[in-house]
Amino acid sequence: MKYIVWVWLFIPMQLFAQDSTLLTLEQCQQMAREHYPLLRQKQVLDSILQLQVKNTNTAYLPQAALNGQATYQSDVTEIPFKVPGVNIPEFSKDQYRATIDVNQLLYDGGATRRQRELQTIQQQTAQQQVEVELYKVKQQVTQAYFSALLAAEYIQAARLTQTDLQQRIDKLNAGVQNGTVLPSNVDMLKAEQLRAGQQEISATASRNASLAVLQLLTGYPAAGAVKLTLPGAAVNTDTDTLARPELQLYRLQAATLEQQARLTATRPLPKISAFVQGGYGRPGLNMLKNDFAAFYLGGIRLNWTLWNWRYNRTEQNILRLQQQNINRQTETFTLNTRVQLAQQQTEIDRLEQTLEKDNDILALRTRVKEASAAQLDNGVITVHDYITDLNAVMQARVDKSTHQVQLALAHISYQLIKGY
Repeated sequence: MKYIVWVWLFIPMQLFAQDSTLLTLEQCQQMAREHYPLLRQKQVLDSILQLQVKNTNTAYLPQAALNGQATYQSDVTEIPFKVPGVNIPEFSKDQYRATIDVNQLLYDGGATRRQRELQTIQQQTAQQQVEVELYKVKQQVTQAYFSALLAAEYIQAARLTQTDLQQRIDKLNAGVQNGTVLPSNVDMLKAEQLRAGQQEISATASRNASLAVLQLLTGYPAAGAVKLTLPGAAVNTDTDTLARPELQLYRLQAATLEQQARLTATRPLPKISAFVQGGYGRPGLNMLKNDFAAFYLGGIRLNWTLWNWRYNRTEQNILRLQQQNINRQTETFTLNTRVQLAQQQTEIDRLEQTLEKDNDILALRTRVKEASAAQLDNGVITVHDYITDLNAVMQARVDKSTHQVQLALAHISYQLIKGY
């Protein structure tokens, strides 16, 4: 792997007002992150987790319930014989009962603890999903930023071309006044100058559109001039480590399923609780007394599911299959990402080799244009020939600037693909 550090100086200062504000790519990315509405969702997720954990912790707090019932039954208990001298009351078929039940969980097989752990992982997963969306915004900001940079290069090239044409026009005007140059030659140069002006207008509109996108993404105020600077290309290293937020999301999703499996494993375990019941009704606990009476009782309750048709085992098998599915998604994403890295590295190598030729091409085209300018002044060549050579210089200048911007973008895109 090649270690290349680029330091490019972007648009000349005369393109912008002296009081223009400098915005780096890193600043725009950070502003976009802070401005993106979804970021505030992370605070909401924290609040939700706190409330969920608070509710879950109430499982070990005493639970009280008020119960009441009134019934009428078709038959009641009767003593099948008479006892001399004993008056056995006849029980009423309408019966009433109101109770207050208090339950205190003593042991739940670790279900409450597993539930808290599951809620924490689910909250982390939701927050990581936000990070995935913020990563997409980072990519959008980078694309808009470099589009504005590229448009500014086109503006600069168009202005330099107009300056060259104006110099030739000024010289040929003197010849027109002396009668040695045809006015049509000057008109051809002016027409070409107007065409270069159209290119500047088009490039300016493109730059303004990109800046408008940046403004929307970052929330940066539009007042005042803005100057962008071409970032130094990041150093590419040989590490195979990927830090994409999607990979962390997959890991958290797998951990969520694992925690759900642990929670499911606690369902068949015995659960022990203490309870107290106090009430008032007819009859009370003394079934031989047909009067309204108060009563209470307390004790320990055991709940243990001995057989549920292997529901828990089936549920865990489902969760394991879902984990395998996430593992396949992770492997697929990793493979596709490494393919993108290989393609991006090929693009970096191509642009580096292309830029090595751009300087020579521009120097040669410039010498040819200067020679054409001298020949035009002496009447050796036509204006059309000079315009052809001038356009070749402009194209060479645009190609070089474009490749510089593209190479810087390629380096940054390589790091973005890796997740840095």
